[in-house]
This record gives sequence, C-alpha cells and structure tokens, in this order.
Amino acid sequence: MATIMSTKDLWRRLGGQKPLPGRSVSEVESGALGVWGAKAVFLPEGSFCVALNETTHLTIVFPLAPLPSLLGFFMAALVFELEHLGISGSVIKAEVEREFGEVTFLRHSNRSLLGSLNDVCYHLACAVEGEGRGDPDTVLNIQHELNEMPHANREMPFPCDAALLLFSGGGEA
Repeated sequence: MATIMSTKDLWRRLGGQKPLPGRSVSEVESGALGVWGAKAVFLPEGSFCVALNETTHLTIVFPLAPLPSLLGFFMAALVFELEHLGISGSVIKAEVEREFGEVTFLRHSNRSLLGSLNDVCYHLACAVEGEGRGDPDTVLNIQHELNEMPHANREMPFPCDAALLLFSGGGEA
C-alpha cells in the first residue's frame, strides 16, 4: 500500500471534498519505498505532479490528471526511473504491485519532506523553462537530473544512490 501525503492544492485538484486525514503512527507500508509527498505544479508548459519519496527522496514527475489516471502516470514514471537506475525488473514489478495495490491519501505532515518537495518543484520549474517544453521525454530527462541533485542534511544526499542502496538490500536509505 502506498501512502501519498498530499498538499491541499493537489487534493482539491483531484476532486477531494473532505479534509484529508492525518498520518497514523500505526500505519504499516508494504513497499520498500513507503510514504510519498506529492504536490501539483502549474507551469506554462503543462501541469505536473511531483512526488518525493520520504525514505530516499527519489523524485517522480508525471502529468497532473484526475484519479485513477494520476496513479497510472505515477506508476509508469516510477517504473521508468527505477529501470533507469538499473533496478532489476522482478524487483520493480514486486515494488509496484505492493505500492499501487492500494493507495491512501493523507494530509502532508512531514515539514522537512514538504520543504524538500518545494525545492524540487522550483528546480523542476527552472529546468522546464530552460528546455522551453514539457513533453514526456523532456520531463523524464529532468526527472533523472532531479534524482542526481543532492538534498541537504541527509545521510544519503543523492536520491539515486539512496534508492539503489534500498533496493540492493542495504537497508533504509
């Protein structure tokens, strides 16, 4: 089960009417990646959703769309990034099945993750503006670059390295 901590703007954009519930300490994640923070980004080149993994800070960028299409785009961009990192197909398949079997949306409660998410969104906007387009190939290339961007005050500052460590059996990244 994936947990997506959503900003209010993203939740409203997805049609959420009721306030999002808070995060429970007793929640158990079934996938290695676990909890994601997500935010909507509106640029002249397109509307995107940026998801940042709480464990690794792996960054996934995909088109903003209504549910359930949003989750399909999320899953496809995640698979693409994990393949790019050289994670084996069987590991990717197992992770995606665990993560996207059931998805829960919660109120964003990790302020540090939200700060990093805002920073990544800024870098996305600069990169898309620099490219002058937001087509899928360009966005996926930017996604790769964002995963090679260090995050301050983290034991594993590079999301790509943290994800590789996590999936190599090296424990929590």
